[in-house]
Amino acid sequence: MATNPIYVETEEEIPEVVERLRRFDGEETMLVLPMRSRIGQSRFNFQLLRNYAARLGKRVTVVCDDPAVQKMASESGFAVFGAVGLQGEGIPSEPEAPEPVRRWWQRVRTSPTTHVGIAAPTRLLTKTATELKPGRFLLYVTASTLLLVGLFGAAIYVPSASVTLTAQAAPFTQKDVEIQAQPGKGPVKVRSVVISRSSSQGFKTTGLIQVPLAPAIGQVVYTNSCTANTHGAPGIYLYRGQRLINANGLVFAQTSGDTMVPWGQASSLLNIVAVQPGSPGNVGSGTISGPQAIQGNNFQCLSVNNPQATGGGTDPSSTPQMTVSDFDAGRAQLEQELHQSIAQTLSTSGQAGEKLSETIIFGPPQYSTDHQPNDKVPTFSGTMTVSGEGDFYSDSDVQKAFQTYLSQRVPNDQQLLTESPIQVQYRILSSTQGGNLTFLGTAAAYVAPKLDEAKIRSQIVGRPVAQARFYLERLPIRSVAIKEQPMTLPLMPLLVGRISLHYVVQQGAPSSAAAAGTPETGSPLASPKPSP
Repeated sequence: MATNPIYVETEEEIPEVVERLRRFDGEETMLVLPMRSRIGQSRFNFQLLRNYAARLGKRVTVVCDDPAVQKMASESGFAVFGAVGLQGEGIPSEPEAPEPVRRWWQRVRTSPTTHVGIAAPTRLLTKTATELKPGRFLLYVTASTLLLVGLFGAAIYVPSASVTLTAQAAPFTQKDVEIQAQPGKGPVKVRSVVISRSSSQGFKTTGLIQVPLAPAIGQVVYTNSCTANTHGAPGIYLYRGQRLINANGLVFAQTSGDTMVPWGQASSLLNIVAVQPGSPGNVGSGTISGPQAIQGNNFQCLSVNNPQATGGGTDPSSTPQMTVSDFDAGRAQLEQELHQSIAQTLSTSGQAGEKLSETIIFGPPQYSTDHQPNDKVPTFSGTMTVSGEGDFYSDSDVQKAFQTYLSQRVPNDQQLLTESPIQVQYRILSSTQGGNLTFLGTAAAYVAPKLDEAKIRSQIVGRPVAQARFYLERLPIRSVAIKEQPMTLPLMPLLVGRISLHYVVQQGAPSSAAAAGTPETGSPLASPKPSP
């Protein structure tokens, strides 16, 4: 049992007692109510006290010596005692002694006496009012009844109250939201269109084969048919640079170096080169032959001969050739033109309300040419076939998908403001073949606390204005304004229908007026219609 009871003053109201309970350090306490306490005058006060005690996690015991107060507290679920003991324990009230039962023979009929001991008469000496004028008596009673009924009806049906609750709007945003879309499925339906295009075109080659000016080369054999001379020389010497002349007067030079042709023998193959470069140096076999072909030859028995034709002599020239770069350039040009053609066709293929995905998915191009790289040709032709897929979607579907995603994640104690539309920004994150799109975006809106208007009215109907304001200020709002008509009364209207509730949500930082409980002007974001 609590050892530190809370002693309630006679004039204290429920808000003051609740505040004392909140500051009380402990889970179990006693509320000691004096006689004629304001709290003990209404069963509704005990019900409020029970609700607040449950929210604060307090176990409250009511102590009062008034039987009527004890009855109301007990019916509201409180443990009840009549007094507090020395150790802080509760002491129950003593039950009233029942009235003794009198037997019929014990009942003594006594006559009332006057102050001087004379028995009072059991009957009036004069006639009652009903005996004198019964019609007037009934008229008075009827008029009094009608007056009371009228006053009661006026007290119930005439007073009205207008309650304005002002709340603060708060932004609510969902970022980096991914929405999947594919053909034939929600929430965003996709329509895929595939277009195929082919094109052929001729291209010039850029490669060149350069042929420089070059001398002809070949080989010759010297034959020494002379006999040995008297000087004892082993043979005839021929030196490097020895000039040889063919039948057409073309001059060749020996390049193999100095050589000696023995008597009666032939030399090995020796290299020669045309002195004048160019294609004329290409002569046939056997055209450089005989003793006369050796310039400065003093031996008629020494001859020369070219067993094979000379070659390699060239005139300067250039030949066009197809290169790998030419092949790739033709491919790139055809591919770009076909992509542009497909994209232009897809841009005009959308239906009403559809948007085309920024990414067009192209298939691998089929490319072929009539010549291959390194072919010696001035031009070549290329043919290509390409298919492209365009994905169409509805912007309204995407907007609705993001709005639905945001709405489903609003906390249970909040509500979206319908007067402030949901703002959506998105882009296509990825696009794959078959119409599979992924949208990435952000959805933002304003939310406000969700209020149960029916519950609010039921909690403030018929309550004192101070208690009603105390209850309303505990709601998640900024300010409360109560206006009564036709006059200011200490109680809220007794009928729920006579209370009009206005819920206004404003955007912006709270001001000092809102903190003081005064309604401030501004542009409301949400203003639900008051119930009748």
